[in-house]
Amino acid sequence: MKNRNAIAMDLITKMAVEQLAREQYKSTEEVLISFMESNTGRMVYDDSTKLWWDGPAAVVQEYKAEMKIG
Repeated sequence: MKNRNAIAMDLITKMAVEQLAREQYKSTEEVLISFMESNTGRMVYDDSTKLWWDGPAAVVQEYKAEMKIG
């Protein structure tokens, strides 16, 4: 089960980062670095928060709120 959760967390992160990169006209690499250094990035991989359960749109919104992005 843990392996499936880790895969889901990776997929949610990938989808969120791709969306953020498109919206911000930045490379996925640039956004990924910023995302993984953020509190939101840590929350996605902290299974106790269950943030990844809400899907990539919720992760994007959480990140935007943290970074104070429109």
